[in-house]
Amino acid sequence: MSKLLPFIVLLVAAIAGGAGGYYFKLQSTQPPTEHATADDAHVEGGDGDKEEKKKNKKKGHGGGHGKGNETDSVYMKFGRQFVVPVVQNGRPRSMVIMEVNIEVDSNLGESIYAYEPRLRDAMLSHLLQIAAKGDLPTVLEDNERLTMMKDDLLVVAQSIIGDGAMRVLIQDIGIQNY
Repeated sequence: MSKLLPFIVLLVAAIAGGAGGYYFKLQSTQPPTEHATADDAHVEGGDGDKEEKKKNKKKGHGGGHGKGNETDSVYMKFGRQFVVPVVQNGRPRSMVIMEVNIEVDSNLGESIYAYEPRLRDAMLSHLLQIAAKGDLPTVLEDNERLTMMKDDLLVVAQSIIGDGAMRVLIQDIGIQNY
């Protein structure tokens, strides 16, 4: 029996880890139901009447830094990260990994995910063009270049889904040099 104990503990730990991972995956893949951004935390966190803020939030106000007529939006999260190799003189120099979301008009709803393959292809092609010029790793060093890249990706997204694409958000970016 004492020889089986380590295997039983390992089996129980693996099952518990799998169950926990499955639970958190379900939690992270559920689409946001409201305008859930850092802007909302900014609106809710200040001084003032909380009842009025709740009323404004229900009416769709309060998340746009003073832009009262901004439409409601939802966020399209790509199923996978963008992995972009940076090649120099025919040899891989580094790998850039990005998690990109697109803020879209709420009228598009879940139908936006039908565009995901085309959006992913077009955005990855654009990122590969930037990488071929050698500019992609410098995006991490210069906020102005990051903003320009996001604007370029927005133009790419708008060419596929129209004016429903409102903003490109880069949630995570990392680089691995070789």
